Amino acid sequence: MTQRVIRALIVFSVIAAFSLPIYAWDETGHKITAYIAWQRMTPEVREKVVKILLTAPEDSDISTFYLPYGSRNVESRKREYFMLMATWADIIRDKAFPVRVKNYDHGDWHYNNAFWKFEKGGVVMLDNMPKTGLAMDKLADFSALIRSSAPDPEKAVAIAWLEHLIGDMHQPLHASGKVSPSTPEGDRGGNAFLLTPKGTPRDQQENLHWFWDSIIARNIPNNDKCDADYIDPIAQEIMRLFPAEKFKGRLLPGDFEAWKKESVTFATTEVYRGVEFFQTPSDKYKKKALEIAQERMALAGYRMGDIFNEVFGTKQSVSESTIPCKMIRKVMYPITKTSSVKQTLEIALLDLCPTQVASRPMYSFMIDGNMVMKEYDVLRTFKTEAEARKYAADNKITDVSF
Repeated sequence: MTQRVIRALIVFSVIAAFSLPIYAWDETGHKITAYIAWQRMTPEVREKVVKILLTAPEDSDISTFYLPYGSRNVESRKREYFMLMATWADIIRDKAFPVRVKNYDHGDWHYNNAFWKFEKGGVVMLDNMPKTGLAMDKLADFSALIRSSAPDPEKAVAIAWLEHLIGDMHQPLHASGKVSPSTPEGDRGGNAFLLTPKGTPRDQQENLHWFWDSIIARNIPNNDKCDADYIDPIAQEIMRLFPAEKFKGRLLPGDFEAWKKESVTFATTEVYRGVEFFQTPSDKYKKKALEIAQERMALAGYRMGDIFNEVFGTKQSVSESTIPCKMIRKVMYPITKTSSVKQTLEIALLDLCPTQVASRPMYSFMIDGNMVMKEYDVLRTFKTEAEARKYAADNKITDVSF
């Protein structure tokens, strides 16, 4: 057994033995966001990101979490490694590894609070409060670092932090400091907003921040399942409920200030509405909160994937990037890895922006005189051209050609 594998086993055994505190989206939330980002990333970018992560400084333990062999296939192991790295910034808080804590743990990097208060039925932003939290600064720093000529070990640490911080800043309470008479310096992102009755022992208290951090795991408990059986289906369902095309015009690539503003808006308009001090949230509130959290995780994942694609991917031409995600064409159907006598040319609705990992056929396009190849999924087929054209008109599919 190699020294690296032995160290990996030690790291995992210690993590399993100690219950780490929850900060930001919990482990489940961060892994969901990373799963969605992975699906958004191209195969080329996935390989580059994993390769860079494996060059991380030894004392960070980042490379230790990837085991080069096992019962699962290589693609699954890489995806789960990438997902785990979204939690690395919380893992390093474990004081069982004092050197790692000293070199890498920064508690005030996980949030950046905008202060506000309710006044006369409205929201008043408070610009004169002291700055708390460096999440926005670090997002900008790490985003610049991965674009620079910095050595790969530095980029590895930056990638791990970006995975985590992008998730953090989409949790509304990581951008919020609500001021009130009882919390004149802010409620620390809802940590001071208690949801358990007065007099509840400290170790049994629950607060609003905890409520939002743990929202997925509380609604969908993990009954001793591995990530592939627990996280992956949840993330896939979130992507179904909130597909990337639903956010068209809202992705705002790299605009961290706009991302934070969204979280502040949710905090001021939704998070504190319909919830009371020392009271368990209502079923109505719980349902709305889950919906908001799922949307925020989906958006964070798409944005994270887009950043890594933009930085580490082969640059697309402007023409190629304008190819629509959905179009109607005649293709050989049903889809098979090799040609089959059962295949016929069928009019089909194609998705040229698939998010799930699969082996797919390619479709060629002539763009500005150049041949461009794109993989696709068949979403549905049509019996007639008239049916296809009606569907296109009803669903605003503009690229239709038979």
